[in-house]
Amino acid sequence: MIDLSGGSLLLIGAASVAVFTTVVPAVALLLMTRRGRRRHLADYTPAVSIYKPLKGLDEGLEENLRSFFRLDYPEYQLLFCVADPLDPAIEVVRRLLAEFPGRDAELIVGCSAFGLNPKVESLAMMDRFRRHDVILISDSNVRVRPEYLRETACYLGEPGVGLVTNIFTGVGERTFGAALENLQLNGFVAGNVAWGNAMGLTCVVGKSMLLPVRVLEAIGGFASVRNLLAEDQAIGLRVRRAGYSIRLSHHVIENVNSDRGLRWFLNRHSRWFKIRRQMAGPLFAIEPLANLSTVGLAWAFSDDSGVAWGGLLALIGLGVFRDAAQSKLLRGETPGWKALALSPIKDLFLMPIWFDALINPRVIWRGNRLIIGRFTRLRVARVPRQVHQRVRNIRRLRSRGPHGPMPRGS
Repeated sequence: MIDLSGGSLLLIGAASVAVFTTVVPAVALLLMTRRGRRRHLADYTPAVSIYKPLKGLDEGLEENLRSFFRLDYPEYQLLFCVADPLDPAIEVVRRLLAEFPGRDAELIVGCSAFGLNPKVESLAMMDRFRRHDVILISDSNVRVRPEYLRETACYLGEPGVGLVTNIFTGVGERTFGAALENLQLNGFVAGNVAWGNAMGLTCVVGKSMLLPVRVLEAIGGFASVRNLLAEDQAIGLRVRRAGYSIRLSHHVIENVNSDRGLRWFLNRHSRWFKIRRQMAGPLFAIEPLANLSTVGLAWAFSDDSGVAWGGLLALIGLGVFRDAAQSKLLRGETPGWKALALSPIKDLFLMPIWFDALINPRVIWRGNRLIIGRFTRLRVARVPRQVHQRVRNIRRLRSRGPHGPMPRGS
Protein backbone atom coordinates (compact mmCIF):
# COMPACT_ATOMS: atom_id res chain seq x y z
CA MET A 1 0.00 0.00 0.00
CA ILE A 2 1.36 3.43 -0.97
CA ASP A 3 1.77 5.84 1.94
CA LEU A 4 1.10 9.39 0.79
CA SER A 5 2.29 12.35 2.85
CA GLY A 6 0.41 15.59 3.27
CA GLY A 7 2.69 17.27 0.73
CA SER A 8 2.04 14.51 -1.80
CA LEU A 9 -1.69 14.86 -1.33
CA LEU A 10 -1.37 18.60 -1.89
CA LEU A 11 0.50 18.02 -5.15
CA ILE A 12 -2.03 15.40 -6.24
CA GLY A 13 -4.67 18.07 -5.64
CA ALA A 14 -2.70 20.54 -7.77
CA ALA A 15 -2.42 17.90 -10.51
CA SER A 16 -6.18 17.38 -10.36
CA VAL A 17 -6.71 21.12 -10.83
CA ALA A 18 -4.30 21.05 -13.79
CA VAL A 19 -6.28 18.23 -15.40
CA PHE A 20 -9.59 20.02 -14.80
CA THR A 21 -8.32 23.31 -16.27
CA THR A 22 -7.14 21.41 -19.34
CA VAL A 23 -10.15 19.20 -20.05
CA VAL A 24 -12.94 21.73 -19.40
CA PRO A 25 -11.51 24.44 -21.72
CA ALA A 26 -11.05 21.79 -24.42
CA VAL A 27 -14.73 20.83 -24.18
CA ALA A 28 -15.74 24.52 -24.24
CA LEU A 29 -13.64 25.03 -27.37
CA LEU A 30 -15.28 22.07 -29.09
CA LEU A 31 -18.74 23.47 -28.34
CA MET A 32 -17.85 27.04 -29.32
CA THR A 33 -16.44 26.15 -32.74
CA ARG A 34 -19.16 23.78 -33.91
CA ARG A 35 -20.80 25.02 -37.08
CA GLY A 36 -24.23 24.08 -35.74
CA ARG A 37 -24.21 27.29 -33.69
CA ARG A 38 -24.81 29.18 -36.96
CA ARG A 39 -28.15 27.52 -37.76
CA HIS A 40 -30.37 29.69 -35.59
CA LEU A 41 -28.79 32.98 -36.73
CA ALA A 42 -30.18 35.26 -39.42
CA ASP A 43 -28.16 36.12 -42.53
CA TYR A 44 -27.30 39.56 -41.14
CA THR A 45 -24.85 41.46 -43.35
CA PRO A 46 -24.58 45.18 -42.49
CA ALA A 47 -22.05 47.27 -44.42
CA VAL A 48 -18.71 47.16 -42.59
CA SER A 49 -15.57 49.32 -42.48
CA ILE A 50 -12.49 47.19 -41.75
CA TYR A 51 -9.61 48.85 -39.88
CA LYS A 52 -6.14 47.42 -40.51
CA PRO A 53 -3.35 49.08 -38.46
CA LEU A 54 0.02 48.11 -39.98
CA LYS A 55 3.63 48.31 -38.81
CA GLY A 56 6.43 46.50 -40.59
CA LEU A 57 6.34 43.30 -42.59
CA ASP A 58 4.50 40.71 -40.55
CA GLU A 59 5.01 37.13 -41.63
CA GLY A 60 2.91 36.44 -44.71
CA LEU A 61 1.66 40.04 -44.69
CA GLU A 62 0.74 40.22 -48.38
CA GLU A 63 -1.27 37.00 -48.32
CA ASN A 64 -2.85 37.99 -45.00
CA LEU A 65 -4.10 41.26 -46.45
CA ARG A 66 -5.08 39.67 -49.77
CA SER A 67 -7.48 37.38 -47.91
CA PHE A 68 -9.47 40.48 -46.88
CA PHE A 69 -9.76 41.67 -50.48
CA ARG A 70 -11.38 38.30 -51.27
CA LEU A 71 -14.12 38.30 -48.65
CA ASP A 72 -17.51 36.98 -49.72
CA TYR A 73 -19.57 39.86 -48.34
CA PRO A 74 -22.06 42.29 -49.91
CA GLU A 75 -20.51 45.63 -48.93
CA TYR A 76 -17.38 46.50 -47.00
CA GLN A 77 -14.62 49.10 -46.93
CA LEU A 78 -10.95 48.35 -46.32
CA LEU A 79 -8.80 50.94 -44.53
CA PHE A 80 -5.06 50.50 -43.98
CA CYS A 81 -3.06 52.85 -41.76
CA VAL A 82 0.74 53.07 -41.58
CA ALA A 83 2.24 55.64 -39.21
CA ASP A 84 5.76 55.80 -40.71
CA PRO A 85 6.00 56.98 -44.36
CA LEU A 86 9.10 54.77 -44.77
CA ASP A 87 7.38 51.61 -43.52
CA PRO A 88 7.82 48.71 -46.03
CA ALA A 89 4.18 47.69 -45.47
CA ILE A 90 3.18 50.64 -47.68
CA GLU A 91 4.47 48.94 -50.84
CA VAL A 92 2.62 45.75 -49.98
CA VAL A 93 -0.68 47.63 -49.67
CA ARG A 94 -0.08 49.55 -52.88
CA ARG A 95 0.46 46.30 -54.80
CA LEU A 96 -2.83 44.96 -53.50
CA LEU A 97 -4.70 48.17 -54.32
CA ALA A 98 -3.43 47.81 -57.90
CA GLU A 99 -4.38 44.11 -57.95
CA PHE A 100 -7.95 44.80 -56.76
CA PRO A 101 -8.87 48.18 -58.32
CA GLY A 102 -12.60 47.60 -57.90
CA ARG A 103 -12.44 47.07 -54.15
CA ASP A 104 -13.39 49.94 -51.82
CA ALA A 105 -9.98 50.24 -50.16
CA GLU A 106 -7.71 53.07 -49.06
CA LEU A 107 -4.20 53.51 -47.64
CA ILE A 108 -3.61 56.17 -44.99
CA VAL A 109 -0.03 57.19 -44.24
CA GLY A 110 0.80 59.10 -41.07
CA CYS A 111 -1.01 59.45 -37.75
CA SER A 112 -1.87 62.42 -35.60
CA ALA A 113 -0.59 62.21 -32.00
CA PHE A 114 -3.31 60.55 -29.97
CA GLY A 115 -1.91 58.53 -27.06
CA LEU A 116 0.66 55.99 -25.92
CA ASN A 117 -0.94 53.00 -27.66
CA PRO A 118 0.24 53.18 -31.31
CA LYS A 119 -2.42 50.70 -32.47
CA VAL A 120 -5.22 52.86 -31.06
CA GLU A 121 -3.57 55.89 -32.63
CA SER A 122 -3.89 54.21 -36.04
CA LEU A 123 -7.49 53.16 -35.34
CA ALA A 124 -8.45 56.73 -34.46
CA MET A 125 -6.84 57.95 -37.68
CA MET A 126 -8.77 55.45 -39.81
CA ASP A 127 -11.99 56.37 -38.06
CA ARG A 128 -11.91 59.72 -39.90
CA PHE A 129 -12.24 57.90 -43.24
CA ARG A 130 -14.98 55.46 -42.21
CA ARG A 131 -18.02 55.16 -44.48
CA HIS A 132 -20.09 52.56 -42.64
CA ASP A 133 -21.74 52.26 -39.24
CA VAL A 134 -20.22 48.92 -38.27
CA ILE A 135 -16.45 48.56 -37.87
CA LEU A 136 -14.15 45.55 -37.77
CA ILE A 137 -10.77 45.91 -36.06
CA SER A 138 -8.35 43.36 -37.49
CA ASP A 139 -4.62 42.82 -36.89
CA SER A 140 -2.15 42.55 -39.76
CA ASN A 141 -1.03 39.01 -38.88
CA VAL A 142 -4.52 37.59 -39.38
CA ARG A 143 -5.49 35.49 -42.41
CA VAL A 144 -9.14 34.62 -43.08
CA ARG A 145 -11.38 32.55 -45.33
CA PRO A 146 -13.90 34.23 -47.67
CA GLU A 147 -16.87 33.47 -45.38
CA TYR A 148 -15.21 35.04 -42.30
CA LEU A 149 -17.06 38.35 -42.22
CA ARG A 150 -20.44 36.80 -43.06
CA GLU A 151 -20.06 34.20 -40.28
CA THR A 152 -19.00 36.86 -37.78
CA ALA A 153 -21.45 39.67 -38.59
CA CYS A 154 -24.46 37.35 -38.26
CA TYR A 155 -24.05 37.40 -34.46
CA LEU A 156 -24.65 41.17 -34.46
CA GLY A 157 -28.18 40.38 -35.63
CA GLU A 158 -29.01 39.02 -32.17
CA PRO A 159 -30.79 41.51 -29.87
CA GLY A 160 -28.48 43.33 -27.46
CA VAL A 161 -25.18 42.13 -28.95
CA GLY A 162 -22.61 44.93 -28.94
CA LEU A 163 -19.41 43.14 -29.95
CA VAL A 164 -18.37 39.95 -31.74
CA THR A 165 -14.89 38.43 -31.53
CA ASN A 166 -13.22 35.26 -32.86
CA ILE A 167 -10.96 32.48 -31.69
CA PHE A 168 -7.70 32.33 -33.61
CA THR A 169 -5.32 29.49 -34.41
CA GLY A 170 -1.55 29.58 -34.92
CA VAL A 171 -0.42 28.19 -38.27
CA GLY A 172 2.69 27.76 -40.42
CA GLU A 173 5.41 26.97 -37.89
CA ARG A 174 8.89 26.34 -39.33
CA THR A 175 11.17 27.41 -36.48
CA PHE A 176 11.54 26.62 -32.78
CA GLY A 177 9.96 29.87 -31.60
CA ALA A 178 7.06 29.64 -34.06
CA ALA A 179 6.31 26.06 -32.97
CA LEU A 180 6.20 27.14 -29.31
CA GLU A 181 3.92 30.05 -30.19
CA ASN A 182 1.44 28.00 -32.20
CA LEU A 183 1.26 25.26 -29.57
CA GLN A 184 0.48 27.88 -26.91
CA LEU A 185 -2.15 29.61 -29.06
CA ASN A 186 -3.89 26.40 -30.10
CA GLY A 187 -3.72 24.82 -26.67
CA PHE A 188 -3.86 27.05 -23.60
CA VAL A 189 -4.98 30.32 -25.22
CA ALA A 190 -7.78 29.02 -27.48
CA GLY A 191 -9.24 26.76 -24.83
CA ASN A 192 -9.32 29.44 -22.16
CA VAL A 193 -10.82 32.05 -24.50
CA ALA A 194 -13.66 29.60 -25.21
CA TRP A 195 -14.05 28.67 -21.54
CA GLY A 196 -14.06 32.29 -20.42
CA ASN A 197 -16.78 33.19 -22.89
CA ALA A 198 -18.83 30.13 -21.90
CA MET A 199 -18.63 31.27 -18.26
CA GLY A 200 -19.81 34.77 -19.18
CA LEU A 201 -16.41 36.37 -18.55
CA THR A 202 -15.18 39.22 -20.74
CA CYS A 203 -12.52 37.71 -22.97
CA VAL A 204 -12.10 39.75 -26.15
CA VAL A 205 -9.55 38.85 -28.82
CA GLY A 206 -8.09 42.04 -30.31
CA LYS A 207 -7.21 40.31 -33.57
CA SER A 208 -10.89 40.41 -34.55
CA MET A 209 -13.40 42.82 -33.00
CA LEU A 210 -16.66 43.66 -34.80
CA LEU A 211 -18.92 46.30 -33.28
CA PRO A 212 -21.38 49.02 -34.31
CA VAL A 213 -20.11 52.59 -34.18
CA ARG A 214 -22.95 53.57 -31.83
CA VAL A 215 -21.63 51.04 -29.29
CA LEU A 216 -18.08 52.40 -29.60
CA GLU A 217 -19.38 55.93 -29.10
CA ALA A 218 -21.42 54.84 -26.07
CA ILE A 219 -18.22 53.70 -24.30
CA GLY A 220 -16.26 56.87 -25.08
CA GLY A 221 -14.73 55.95 -28.43
CA PHE A 222 -11.06 55.23 -29.02
CA ALA A 223 -10.11 58.13 -26.77
CA SER A 224 -11.16 56.10 -23.74
CA VAL A 225 -8.51 53.44 -24.41
CA ARG A 226 -5.73 55.45 -26.07
CA ASN A 227 -3.31 55.02 -23.14
CA LEU A 228 -4.04 51.36 -22.37
CA LEU A 229 -2.01 48.40 -23.56
CA ALA A 230 -4.98 45.99 -23.47
CA GLU A 231 -7.33 48.17 -25.49
CA ASP A 232 -9.23 45.10 -26.72
CA GLN A 233 -10.10 43.78 -23.26
CA ALA A 234 -10.85 47.31 -22.03
CA ILE A 235 -13.28 47.85 -24.91
CA GLY A 236 -14.94 44.53 -24.06
CA LEU A 237 -15.36 45.45 -20.39
CA ARG A 238 -16.82 48.85 -21.31
CA VAL A 239 -19.22 47.25 -23.79
CA ARG A 240 -20.55 44.95 -21.07
CA ARG A 241 -20.85 47.82 -18.58
CA ALA A 242 -22.86 49.76 -21.18
CA GLY A 243 -25.44 46.95 -21.12
CA TYR A 244 -24.47 45.05 -24.29
CA SER A 245 -23.53 41.39 -24.61
CA ILE A 246 -20.48 39.90 -26.35
CA ARG A 247 -20.48 36.90 -28.69
CA LEU A 248 -17.67 34.56 -29.70
CA SER A 249 -18.12 33.49 -33.33
CA HIS A 250 -17.75 29.86 -34.35
CA HIS A 251 -15.52 31.02 -37.24
CA VAL A 252 -11.81 30.45 -36.51
CA ILE A 253 -9.25 32.85 -37.99
CA GLU A 254 -5.57 32.16 -38.63
CA ASN A 255 -2.58 33.82 -36.98
CA VAL A 256 0.50 33.19 -39.14
CA ASN A 257 3.67 32.36 -37.17
CA SER A 258 6.31 30.75 -39.38
CA ASP A 259 9.81 31.98 -38.57
CA ARG A 260 9.48 33.43 -35.08
CA GLY A 261 12.44 33.21 -32.71
CA LEU A 262 12.52 32.21 -29.06
CA ARG A 263 13.13 35.79 -27.93
CA TRP A 264 10.04 36.98 -29.82
CA PHE A 265 7.95 34.22 -28.22
CA LEU A 266 9.11 35.08 -24.70
CA ASN A 267 8.64 38.84 -25.22
CA ARG A 268 5.12 38.41 -26.55
CA HIS A 269 3.96 36.22 -23.70
CA SER A 270 5.71 38.39 -21.16
CA ARG A 271 3.49 41.22 -22.40
CA TRP A 272 0.38 39.01 -22.31
CA PHE A 273 1.15 37.78 -18.77
CA LYS A 274 1.49 41.37 -17.59
CA ILE A 275 -1.81 42.24 -19.22
CA ARG A 276 -3.56 39.33 -17.50
CA ARG A 277 -2.00 40.28 -14.20
CA GLN A 278 -3.56 43.74 -14.39
CA MET A 279 -6.88 42.76 -15.97
CA ALA A 280 -7.60 39.37 -14.34
CA GLY A 281 -5.66 39.28 -11.06
CA PRO A 282 -7.25 36.25 -9.31
CA LEU A 283 -7.25 34.13 -12.48
CA PHE A 284 -3.68 35.14 -13.24
CA ALA A 285 -2.62 34.13 -9.73
CA ILE A 286 -3.74 30.51 -10.25
CA GLU A 287 -2.39 30.17 -13.81
CA PRO A 288 0.61 28.06 -12.69
CA LEU A 289 -1.86 25.36 -11.65
CA ALA A 290 -2.85 25.05 -15.33
CA ASN A 291 0.80 24.51 -16.36
CA LEU A 292 0.84 20.74 -16.71
CA SER A 293 4.58 20.20 -17.04
CA THR A 294 5.49 22.43 -14.10
CA VAL A 295 2.94 20.81 -11.78
CA GLY A 296 4.13 17.38 -12.89
CA LEU A 297 7.79 18.17 -12.26
CA ALA A 298 7.05 19.67 -8.85
CA TRP A 299 5.16 16.50 -7.97
CA ALA A 300 7.84 14.15 -9.29
CA PHE A 301 10.81 15.82 -7.60
CA SER A 302 9.07 16.17 -4.26
CA ASP A 303 8.14 12.50 -4.03
CA ASP A 304 10.17 9.57 -5.31
CA SER A 305 7.20 7.20 -5.45
CA GLY A 306 6.02 5.58 -8.64
CA VAL A 307 2.77 7.51 -8.34
CA ALA A 308 4.60 10.84 -8.66
CA TRP A 309 6.67 9.88 -11.70
CA GLY A 310 3.67 8.24 -13.29
CA GLY A 311 1.74 11.43 -12.65
CA LEU A 312 4.45 13.47 -14.39
CA LEU A 313 4.24 11.30 -17.50
CA ALA A 314 0.44 11.45 -17.46
CA LEU A 315 0.37 15.25 -17.18
CA ILE A 316 2.94 15.69 -19.96
CA GLY A 317 0.98 13.25 -22.13
CA LEU A 318 -2.25 15.15 -21.46
CA GLY A 319 -0.59 18.43 -22.48
CA VAL A 320 0.73 16.96 -25.73
CA PHE A 321 -2.66 15.40 -26.49
CA ARG A 322 -4.46 18.69 -25.74
CA ASP A 323 -2.17 20.68 -28.05
CA ALA A 324 -2.44 18.06 -30.82
CA ALA A 325 -6.23 17.64 -30.62
CA GLN A 326 -7.03 21.34 -30.41
CA SER A 327 -4.66 22.14 -33.28
CA LYS A 328 -6.47 19.52 -35.36
CA LEU A 329 -9.83 20.98 -34.39
CA LEU A 330 -8.88 24.59 -35.11
CA ARG A 331 -6.74 24.36 -38.23
CA GLY A 332 -7.59 20.95 -39.67
CA GLU A 333 -4.16 19.39 -39.19
CA THR A 334 -2.05 18.06 -36.35
CA PRO A 335 1.46 19.48 -35.78
CA GLY A 336 4.34 17.14 -36.59
CA TRP A 337 5.86 15.00 -33.84
CA LYS A 338 8.89 17.30 -33.58
CA ALA A 339 6.64 20.25 -32.81
CA LEU A 340 4.49 18.27 -30.36
CA ALA A 341 7.63 17.17 -28.50
CA LEU A 342 8.11 20.85 -27.62
CA SER A 343 4.81 21.02 -25.71
CA PRO A 344 6.30 20.37 -22.22
CA ILE A 345 9.32 22.55 -23.05
CA LYS A 346 6.95 25.39 -23.92
CA ASP A 347 5.30 25.11 -20.50
CA LEU A 348 8.66 25.25 -18.73
CA PHE A 349 9.75 28.33 -20.70
CA LEU A 350 6.58 30.16 -19.69
CA MET A 351 6.88 29.73 -15.91
CA PRO A 352 9.80 32.19 -15.41
CA ILE A 353 7.89 34.67 -17.59
CA TRP A 354 4.89 34.33 -15.26
CA PHE A 355 7.08 35.09 -12.23
CA ASP A 356 8.65 38.05 -14.02
CA ALA A 357 5.18 39.51 -14.57
CA LEU A 358 4.68 39.58 -10.79
CA ILE A 359 7.54 42.02 -10.20
CA ASN A 360 8.42 43.68 -13.51
CA PRO A 361 5.89 46.11 -15.07
CA ARG A 362 8.10 47.05 -18.06
CA VAL A 363 7.40 45.95 -21.64
CA ILE A 364 8.89 46.58 -25.05
CA TRP A 365 6.15 46.95 -27.64
CA ARG A 366 6.53 48.15 -31.22
CA GLY A 367 9.95 49.53 -30.35
CA ASN A 368 8.67 51.53 -27.37
CA ARG A 369 9.78 50.96 -23.76
CA LEU A 370 6.69 51.29 -21.60
CA ILE A 371 5.53 50.66 -18.03
CA ILE A 372 2.19 48.95 -17.43
CA GLY A 373 0.10 50.28 -14.59
CA ARG A 374 -3.33 49.44 -13.20
CA PHE A 375 -5.75 48.17 -15.88
CA THR A 376 -2.74 48.23 -18.29
CA ARG A 377 -2.47 52.02 -18.30
CA LEU A 378 0.74 52.94 -20.07
CA ARG A 379 3.48 55.42 -19.29
CA VAL A 380 6.84 55.89 -20.95
CA ALA A 381 9.67 54.12 -19.15
CA ARG A 382 12.37 56.50 -17.99
CA VAL A 383 15.95 55.68 -18.90
CA PRO A 384 17.91 54.91 -15.68
CA ARG A 385 20.27 57.67 -14.46
CA GLN A 386 23.32 55.38 -14.72
CA VAL A 387 22.60 54.83 -18.42
CA HIS A 388 22.60 58.60 -19.01
CA GLN A 389 25.90 58.82 -17.10
CA ARG A 390 27.50 56.09 -19.22
CA VAL A 391 26.41 57.85 -22.40
CA ARG A 392 27.92 61.14 -21.17
CA ASN A 393 31.20 59.38 -20.31
CA ILE A 394 31.40 57.78 -23.74
CA ARG A 395 30.76 61.11 -25.47
CA ARG A 396 33.45 62.76 -23.31
CA LEU A 397 36.01 60.11 -24.24
CA ARG A 398 35.16 60.38 -27.93
CA SER A 399 35.53 64.16 -27.85
CA ARG A 400 39.08 63.83 -26.52
CA GLY A 401 40.23 61.63 -29.40
CA PRO A 402 43.17 59.17 -29.16
CA HIS A 403 45.70 61.86 -28.14
CA GLY A 404 43.73 64.14 -25.87
CA PRO A 405 41.11 66.81 -26.62
CA MET A 406 40.25 67.45 -30.23
CA PRO A 407 41.59 70.86 -31.42
CA ARG A 408 38.99 73.51 -32.13
CA GLY A 409 37.94 73.84 -35.74
CA SER A 410 39.15 70.32 -36.61
